[in-house]
Amino acid sequence: MNVTVTDDALAQMSTICDKNDMPVVRFELKGGGCGGLMSSWDTELHYEPLEGDMTWSIGEERVFVVDSSTAEFIDGGTINYDLTSFMPAFRVSVPGKGSCGCGESFVAG
Repeated sequence: MNVTVTDDALAQMSTICDKNDMPVVRFELKGGGCGGLMSSWDTELHYEPLEGDMTWSIGEERVFVVDSSTAEFIDGGTINYDLTSFMPAFRVSVPGKGSCGCGESFVAG
């Protein structure tokens, strides 16, 4: 799997960990949304590694996690924190995968 996470995204995740006093940020795709798959961002108090998880360090004893099925869907994509838009937000772009207008849903399949 090849997923790129930008420095801006990792820095924002570190800020989220600080604000929430949580050491883990997780991104996953779940069924739902207008395109079939809905983005889900969450923080967790503890990370228990599962086979196939992709992880990135976001500081001392902090980690960003993408589960194996999400990593497979976004393979070749980029996770960025867009500071240039009116409403800064995480953006996940995957070449060849459609997304909808809400920016939080992906076309399944």
